[in-house]
Amino acid sequence: MTYLPAAFKALWHELPFLAAAGVLVCAASGLVVLFSPGLSPVSILLAAIVAGPAWAAVTATTDSIVRDDRGGVLRLLRNLKRHALAGLEVACVPAVVGGLAMLNWQVYAGPVFAIPLAVSGCASVLAVLASCYAFSLRVTAGLRGKTLWLAALQLVARAPLVPLGVLALVLVALVLGTSVTASLLLLAPGPVALFASAGTWTEKHALHR
Repeated sequence: MTYLPAAFKALWHELPFLAAAGVLVCAASGLVVLFSPGLSPVSILLAAIVAGPAWAAVTATTDSIVRDDRGGVLRLLRNLKRHALAGLEVACVPAVVGGLAMLNWQVYAGPVFAIPLAVSGCASVLAVLASCYAFSLRVTAGLRGKTLWLAALQLVARAPLVPLGVLALVLVALVLGTSVTASLLLLAPGPVALFASAGTWTEKHALHR
């Protein structure tokens, strides 16, 4: 079973939601840029605190769209209230790991620091990839703690192309948004979340088939 057709269908039928999702995520990201510009441990943690709840609300809504064909702006706003804390919980894991990797990179002064830098760097990559699955598994499947992240890592091991594809979409949107027109950034969050949800539930269904 694949949920991709539902994601493609929603690109047209859920235009108000897609617009609202873009505004919500870009507004949260704008706050991070405003208060902590550049890439640093502080900006990474601030992004988790501000953007994590927003992304959880968008993900919960796109999960509902691809699984049950139920979306809309009102559902997005309800999900923001309902899943804000869950989004913070999920986002803080890769943010903390990534922040530690950034600190290790900043204090790197020779071969002695190579091992912790390598370990934290690899852990950051795994945490980011797993988070592409973890948001859906937390807000829709209700998994928590170690169970959540083990399930997410299991899906990464099974289907790494899904999170890699999601991250590639994000990278393309950032490049086009900064080099062509910033308005493209408003269009990206909704479709990215749709395909992340579709990929997550397609692989989740295949895993338990």
